[in-house]
Amino acid sequence: MSYYSFIKTLSVVLVCFGFSNTIHAAIDEIESDLVVQLDDPHIQIGSNFFGEELLIFGAFSSSDLSKSDIIIKVRGASKSISVREKVKKYGIWVNSGDTIIDNIPSYYAIYSNRNIKRITAKDFLEENQIGLEHLKFISNEKNQTANIYKEIIKKNKEEGIFIEKYTGVRIVGDKLFRASVQLPKDINEGSYEVTIYFFDDQKLVDMDTSKVFVNKTLAGKYIYTQAKERPLLYGIICVVIAWVAGLLVAGLSRAR
Repeated sequence: MSYYSFIKTLSVVLVCFGFSNTIHAAIDEIESDLVVQLDDPHIQIGSNFFGEELLIFGAFSSSDLSKSDIIIKVRGASKSISVREKVKKYGIWVNSGDTIIDNIPSYYAIYSNRNIKRITAKDFLEENQIGLEHLKFISNEKNQTANIYKEIIKKNKEEGIFIEKYTGVRIVGDKLFRASVQLPKDINEGSYEVTIYFFDDQKLVDMDTSKVFVNKTLAGKYIYTQAKERPLLYGIICVVIAWVAGLLVAGLSRAR
């Protein structure tokens, strides 16, 4: 664990435990059963960004902890992609026409304290698109899209864009909870919706929705833009910089 991560985690622990009595008192005084806090709702992406952990913590009131559950859903803005499938016609494999798939989250994560199928009913999961199998993509093709959907989910899971972690929420003590949501290095700029569902005996008791904003720093945005819009020029510049750095190192070595 890096020094920064240690300090970050320590801060969260101090907040959770140092002020737990205050949180408990606040919960008793208000109607809501859920109090939620994000450690950093504004995330800056620089040129040396290799991913980030979003710490989500809070407190809840429940008469029976053994029947309480937490589900956290983090979703980025939706996007569209164009897909071409290989189909067999007249004994040969050819590319099919473009299939446009809409409503694909740019990032999607589900964290919970146990399997979501044991927390609440399937109808609720489907209605709120909780769980990868309940994501609702939209296609311009009415048939033969099931395999495409599976491939989209598989690819995004491999790249860390889609996450399901049924042991990702830790309940601490008798009323506190925390989760560390992993944001990938290739995360896009924009607004991300964080929804926390609190269940008691498989019934939704309370929920909270917050926003996380991801922005690139000026240097990070410039490098990203050049790499995406002018890949050849960006590659040449990288080679030149590496070559100059090599000459400088060689020159310093000879000087010594």
